[in-house]
Amino acid sequence: MNHIQEILAFSALAIAVVFLIKKFFWKKKKAKNCGEDNCGCN
Repeated sequence: MNHIQEILAFSALAIAVVFLIKKFFWKKKKAKNCGEDNCGCN
């Protein structure tokens, strides 16, 4: 039973880390694109 809990915990942690990394890079990329297109996002 402990192995299942460890697998679930590490899976949840990995998903959270991937989500945060994607969110960080997505915002960075979006800000760059806004600057090039001059859409008024500051």
